[in-house]
Amino acid sequence: MMERAIERCFADPSVHTILLDPLASNDRANRFYERLGFECVAKRDFQGHQCCVYRLQRERVPAAN
Repeated sequence: MMERAIERCFADPSVHTILLDPLASNDRANRFYERLGFECVAKRDFQGHQCCVYRLQRERVPAAN
């Protein structure tokens, strides 16, 4: 499902980056996003919640099989 969501985001040629911010303590979510090609670019505090800001840029999307 997440791969399909990424495809839908990048179907719009004006979209060059997807950002998301799971809790830094959510190791399973962080590994999941990293396997999809997202990279943690910053750690931020959002209203008392420590999050890792993940970024996926269009040119880094793995090629479909």
